[in-house]
Amino acid sequence: MSLRERLVLGAAYLVIVMAITLAIPLGLNIERRAGSEYESGVLNNAALLAARVSDIVARPRLLDQPRARTVLKRVVEATERQTNARVVTTDGRGRVLADSADLASFGTAYATPERPEFGVALFRGRIDSRRRFSSSLGNELLLVTVPVVDNGRVVGAVRLSQDTGTVSAQVRRSWIGVGLIATVLVLIAIGVAWFLASSLVRPVSRLESAAKRLGDGDLDARAELEGPPEVATLAGAFNRMAETLSANIVAQQDFVANASHQLRTPLTGLRLRLETIKEQGGASSEQAGKAEREVDRLSALVDDLLELARALSMDSTGANLNLGTAADQAVERWRGPAAEREMQLQIRKTGDATVWADPADVAHIIDNLVENAIHYCPPGTMILVSVGSTGGRPALVVADTGPGIDPQDADRIFERFYRGSTGRAGGPGTGLGLAIVAELARRWGGEVRLLPGAGTTIEVTFPARSTVSLPSA
Repeated sequence: MSLRERLVLGAAYLVIVMAITLAIPLGLNIERRAGSEYESGVLNNAALLAARVSDIVARPRLLDQPRARTVLKRVVEATERQTNARVVTTDGRGRVLADSADLASFGTAYATPERPEFGVALFRGRIDSRRRFSSSLGNELLLVTVPVVDNGRVVGAVRLSQDTGTVSAQVRRSWIGVGLIATVLVLIAIGVAWFLASSLVRPVSRLESAAKRLGDGDLDARAELEGPPEVATLAGAFNRMAETLSANIVAQQDFVANASHQLRTPLTGLRLRLETIKEQGGASSEQAGKAEREVDRLSALVDDLLELARALSMDSTGANLNLGTAADQAVERWRGPAAEREMQLQIRKTGDATVWADPADVAHIIDNLVENAIHYCPPGTMILVSVGSTGGRPALVVADTGPGIDPQDADRIFERFYRGSTGRAGGPGTGLGLAIVAELARRWGGEVRLLPGAGTTIEVTFPARSTVSLPSA
């Protein structure tokens, strides 16, 4: 997980926790307030109705007249239209005087144990409010029962029963609204956190890119002094380190190159003098021949040092290169020397392998590997140069059926100047050949490894063409 993602996730976690902490109490408060206001509204309507019908309900004889009952019925129905609630009015004994829904007829006993709210209003003189699920309607009902009082005496009761679906829908809409507001705020906060994290990570990413370029060999790679003071200070320290490292590497490369070049002239003069002594014959001729072989070895070492210095530099220019073509050319170059040692040199290509590299570097890689096989293997050895792919990466493999490499030396064969038991037994050498192969392969993003098995098998893999990062010229 990247630094930006960690910062954004941390901010998102805090914002979400805060949003939930604030949204839930707010939603609950809205829900309680909506329920309280709803119940208060029904209670007010019930109280107003009780006050309006108290004169009629307090006179039982008046209710015997159809005219009075009609007036009471109209008042009840009007309240139903205004409140959308069923209205039931009873006398002091709990008998129905008017029902807006016409479900209970006049005189029906309504203050039963199944309707305890009437007992509270009629016999205790208190307002009763409760909720009850109606199986017939399939909804929850709010029941508000108010006593009808005349001159301080309870003479009847009025009950309003209203479906709570309306207030429930209102509460749901309130919860949805709170949720949407919280979601929008969280998204805005995450967007702001992403912007701030990006502004913090951007200079770090550029510093990382500069470090990667420096690691890949671009000695001119430097970081921009930007971002927060801490990051800018780190970039300055990186640049100072890069300057020192670049100066040291350049000085080392110049030293190796200059020393190698300067050694060529005295080595050439020494060779000429040794050849002259050798031609004169006598006892000194044999010693001159031995010294000449040491000069040859020293000349090879100088050549390898020059090649290693070139491999460590970034002066070459890459190009699209077919490994199969480069292998064909190398096999043609070494077919004669292999035949002189009575060895078989063959090539096998299992597919098109195109890489981005300097053709001279690839040629030197193949030449070193084939030359090592010819030099250290006995006559009759089979040397196979294979071109194909390994894990989707272009691969070059040079394998021989020779004595192989001692397992104790396997981890060090690509070190500079290291010669294992097989190398020492094979005669003089510089110990730089495989080190140069590793440096040249690494220069173009490749890898070199010794594969297990009989003989010696060395594999060089290169990045797939679509993922190559071009080195700076």
